[in-house]
Amino acid sequence: MGGRVRRVISYWAREQDSMLGQVRPLFLTLCVIWTLLGVARADLTGTGEPYVTIGAVTAVLVPLVVGYRRGGLPRWTWVVEGVGVCVIATGSGHAITFGLLFVWVNFRALYGSLTDQIIGGSTVAGIMVAGAVFLHIPVPDALSMLVAAFLGLIVNHVLARGIRGRDRAAIRERAMAKAGAQFAASNSRSDATAVAVTAALTMDPDARATLIAIVAGGNARIIGADGELQPEVVGRVAPVDQLGDEIRAALVPGGFALVSGEAAAHLAQVFQLTPAAAVAVAPLAVHDDVFGMIVLLLTRRPPDDLEAALTTLADAAALTLDQQLSRSRLKIVVEHSPDALILASERGIIRFVNPAAERLLDRSAAELLGSDMRLLLNPEDLAATLAAPTAVAQTCRIRGREDRAWTETEAVVEYVTEHDGSRSIVFNARDVSERRRLEMELQHSRRLQSVGRLAAGVAHEINTPIQFIGDNVRFIEEAFTGFVKVLDAYEKLCPAEAAAPIEEVIEAADLEYLREETPIAIGQCLEGVTQVAHIVRAMKAFGHPGGEAKEPADLNEAIQNTIIVAANEINFVADVTTDLADLPMVPCRIGDINQTMLNLIINAAHAIESANRGRGTIHITTQVQRDHAVIEVADTGTGVSPEIADKLFDPFFTTRDVGGGTGQGLALVRTLVVDRHGGEVDFTTEPGAGTTFRVLLPLQNPTAPHRAEDIMEAAA
Repeated sequence: MGGRVRRVISYWAREQDSMLGQVRPLFLTLCVIWTLLGVARADLTGTGEPYVTIGAVTAVLVPLVVGYRRGGLPRWTWVVEGVGVCVIATGSGHAITFGLLFVWVNFRALYGSLTDQIIGGSTVAGIMVAGAVFLHIPVPDALSMLVAAFLGLIVNHVLARGIRGRDRAAIRERAMAKAGAQFAASNSRSDATAVAVTAALTMDPDARATLIAIVAGGNARIIGADGELQPEVVGRVAPVDQLGDEIRAALVPGGFALVSGEAAAHLAQVFQLTPAAAVAVAPLAVHDDVFGMIVLLLTRRPPDDLEAALTTLADAAALTLDQQLSRSRLKIVVEHSPDALILASERGIIRFVNPAAERLLDRSAAELLGSDMRLLLNPEDLAATLAAPTAVAQTCRIRGREDRAWTETEAVVEYVTEHDGSRSIVFNARDVSERRRLEMELQHSRRLQSVGRLAAGVAHEINTPIQFIGDNVRFIEEAFTGFVKVLDAYEKLCPAEAAAPIEEVIEAADLEYLREETPIAIGQCLEGVTQVAHIVRAMKAFGHPGGEAKEPADLNEAIQNTIIVAANEINFVADVTTDLADLPMVPCRIGDINQTMLNLIINAAHAIESANRGRGTIHITTQVQRDHAVIEVADTGTGVSPEIADKLFDPFFTTRDVGGGTGQGLALVRTLVVDRHGGEVDFTTEPGAGTTFRVLLPLQNPTAPHRAEDIMEAAA
């Protein structure tokens, strides 16, 4: 029962959210009371009197109550209600007439325009004249009642206008307050646009529709609409120069336009809208730059000033839309940035990551948020990275999972103060592993070019003197042989007594010794010349970088040439043994393979030297396994400890002292074999005993058609 009463009270008190809505029920209640008093004092004994009285009460109260509920009273009800008031007043006596007429006229004065009040005044004057003529009301009484009614009509009409204006201002203030809260909570430009059009529509009871248009490139494009507009309105475009002079003049910071008549109809026509009696326009401007406008379509010109409220709303909407645009642009930049961006508290707790950070760390944002950023950095790089000067890039290794390899990055750390005063870390990391790989390839290419030029020059410089030295030694060999033959013939033919002086010379020259040692010396010279020529050919073959295309090459020859070139690094620490199988021609970039073998052999020599166990052994083997040519380089060096096994092929990782190694050798091997040849490289090791590196190269060149049966036949 109590709930029903509350609903009834709430229903009848619906208008009390405004000051005018609070005044109207008071006058309506008084009007009902005076009407009931009139009925109570009326003479209902005459024939048909009850029915006439009930009809008069109905004619008075029903239009008043219905008009109160609807918020407006039609003009024609003045006459109907006036007749009812006359009937009630006549039946109850003149004593009740004044009060009933007064409260009725005052209640009606709270509704309608000046035209309604003129009609009301005419109706009251007609009632007074009719009362004086037909009901014989004394003229002084009629005049006093007429003057009182006119005064009440005028006073309450003015009061209603003032209260209505105050209520309009209150409605606009509430609309602005609500819009301000919704602007602050909006997350996108579409949300902010919807808030603006809704707030504008509620600012005036005569507002029929509202829209927001963005002005750019000489055109105005509708991006939001509300009210009596079709959904397809959004997206329509109109040239700004066709909007009308008053509208264009208002599209400046702080501008405003309220047009009606032809100007309002023209604006509606340009946007293909239903014509409105009046149109209000306020520009959207930020930093003295107009980028749009709010358009409010009204059923009539507002009786009070709409400019302040609409321009305030437009300023708030413009600021919010600009902020949302900035946020949207920032979001696009952050989400599409190739660099990993991480925002963490000063203690390292991650607050935000962008998609690039998720990809780099191979973990989702849900996994990363709330975790410790410091656990993602390599412990060896942590202190230097976090202590680096602002905006100075530091090389550091990072990974998102413990079972993944470290990724080399260039990181910039910024310490910032947020709006709440807390300190945060902005960590910006860029994956440079690919760049490092390309740099190593470029260095490798340049090194090969330099070695090639050097080898070609050395070979050219050595080849010519070696050729004439070899030719001259062979000439000496032939000449000495001929000389010995002549000497032998001379000894046989010359008499003993004649040869005595010559014998003394022969004995002094130790001719027998010369006969035995000179051929040996000449043979050794020729052997040395042959070795030098062999080294020259190896240098020329090793130094030739080849082209980018894979071409069939003899791996065994490449290995032998590399051993010769690396002899200076090997001879003092190890012996090199080979077990080279009969390999088919392998499609490869021979310069890359030369560099790979050189790096593996030198790495083996360094491992043996570091073991400090005396002279070691480097054993190189080749074989065919299915569709791959396999090269193995085994050494008797230190081996690889489990702690560094997963870092062995990382760029710039080295076990040698500072300045003793670059850490690029094995990383380059992996790049040359895996990335450039599609092969494989791995190793087996026994700490303290040695390591064996295995290189697998595909026998079939994917860029050239080879039949599988031909490869298998060659491998057999």
